[in-house]
Amino acid sequence: MTAVADDPIQPAATVGALPHGALPVGTVLGRRYALGTLLARGGMADVWHATDLVLERPVAVKVLHPHLAADDAFVRRFRTEALAAARLQHPSIVAIFDTVSDGGVEAIVLELVEGVTLRQWLDHRGPLDPSTVARLGGDVAGALEAAHRNGVIHRDVKPANILVCPDHRVKVADFGIAKVHDTTDHTQTGTMLGSVKYLSPEQVDGLPVDARSDVYSLGIVLYEALTGRTPFEADTPAATALGRLHHPPTPPRQLRPAIPAELEAVVLRALARDPAQRYGSAAELCAALAAPSRQTVGSGGPDATAIAPAPQRVAVVRTTPVAPPPHASGGGAPGQREAAVPTPPRPRRRWGLLVAVLGVVIAALAVVAALLVGTDPGEEVLERLEEGELPVVGTDRPPPTVSGVQTFDPQGSGEPGEMDPLAPLAIDGDGSTVWQSEGYDSRTFGNLKEGVGLVVLLDEPTDVSSVEVLSPTRGWAAEIYVAPAPGSTLADWGDPVARADGLAGDARFEFDGVEGGAVLVWITDLGDAPPRVRAEIAEIVVG
Repeated sequence: MTAVADDPIQPAATVGALPHGALPVGTVLGRRYALGTLLARGGMADVWHATDLVLERPVAVKVLHPHLAADDAFVRRFRTEALAAARLQHPSIVAIFDTVSDGGVEAIVLELVEGVTLRQWLDHRGPLDPSTVARLGGDVAGALEAAHRNGVIHRDVKPANILVCPDHRVKVADFGIAKVHDTTDHTQTGTMLGSVKYLSPEQVDGLPVDARSDVYSLGIVLYEALTGRTPFEADTPAATALGRLHHPPTPPRQLRPAIPAELEAVVLRALARDPAQRYGSAAELCAALAAPSRQTVGSGGPDATAIAPAPQRVAVVRTTPVAPPPHASGGGAPGQREAAVPTPPRPRRRWGLLVAVLGVVIAALAVVAALLVGTDPGEEVLERLEEGELPVVGTDRPPPTVSGVQTFDPQGSGEPGEMDPLAPLAIDGDGSTVWQSEGYDSRTFGNLKEGVGLVVLLDEPTDVSSVEVLSPTRGWAAEIYVAPAPGSTLADWGDPVARADGLAGDARFEFDGVEGGAVLVWITDLGDAPPRVRAEIAEIVVG
């Protein structure tokens, strides 16, 4: 069994003069990409800051080292990186633009990401604030989930392959040794790929891997980010690799007591030796990290994440039916509404109106009874009223019964859905738990899509006249749709029955009754938060 040693890419500051074998500055590859500055040098390739001469934009170009470019096996693996990553479209995955094979030079062209690797960040700053670790880990888990849905296992998750931008956006890079399920695996039998400190036990044993292997490796990254060290360290790479097969990791709180117990439990489950005992998917790990991240309060340093209190006011939006703008435009004038102003929270049932209606009904019944008294029909009516046999007119109908909830992401890449494991939190009756969208570069979903949503399923078709959404998000916008059954595209839902923008937290949408078996809350603006921008929904109440 052979191990590939940990050989993280070195930043430009340590590269110095161009190393032997590096291409000259100004070299143009594929008649299109002009190499400018050598950014980094790794065990397999050099990374250059370059210019796309056709589109006139900066790009990163990864050039395979000459001695490896002559090796057909390495070239196949290198091309696999491009093929695997090019199918992935996610805001937390470094985009692949092109491949180049030019006169014995093999290269791929990537999105140029400004920032540092998590490896550099940890080396410079040491352990991070727990809330920051949970947030960054959630972003990485979201990226891995997108890859796994497309049949790609990263197999080399480590701090050197996680890029952190100045605004704390996260990008996962280097699918160079990724295993693509629907292509031939060019890895030699018995060879351990990836950095030794971050290998899963099944990788150490040379066994087949799946998504849970990436979950384990991310668990080690989280452990190191929290404690400043990896859970398994020894004098030799082989001893380091084998340590995880024979010893459990030291609980992080023994090394750093300030780590929240909830976050420690998440990390230790990700590091379970048996894959069956880990989180079953990166999405499950992402959901688990979301809960502790909302419970951990930063230490006050630059990485601390403030947790804003839940808003105490709700916007009431009354919408009259109007023709909506085309879905594809993403713009247009919003539907007419009587009000979109903060008011005190309102109870789910309108008891004041009910009492008034009952008063009128009772008075009317009294007049009728007075007219009929003394007659046989009149006596019978009075007797039946006293005995409670006649139905009471005008009582408030019971609210619709909710049977489930699901995410709605028709414009996303891969399988439909977004943060699916968190969806049940939007109907669990607990306002302290939230479903949250993935993080985006901007409030307009990084211009990747027009929106995302949650679909509330009803037990049976019923009349719906209001939807109350509890949310801590500020400045968000949404449209409400009601349909007999969930649609697979936004057009399938027909026209929105209500819409509003600039919402300052909770909102109640009221509209003329519409019969339906499914209600869609379609978020069209993620709100005022800085990148990574997320919308959050704590509870949806259909009335």
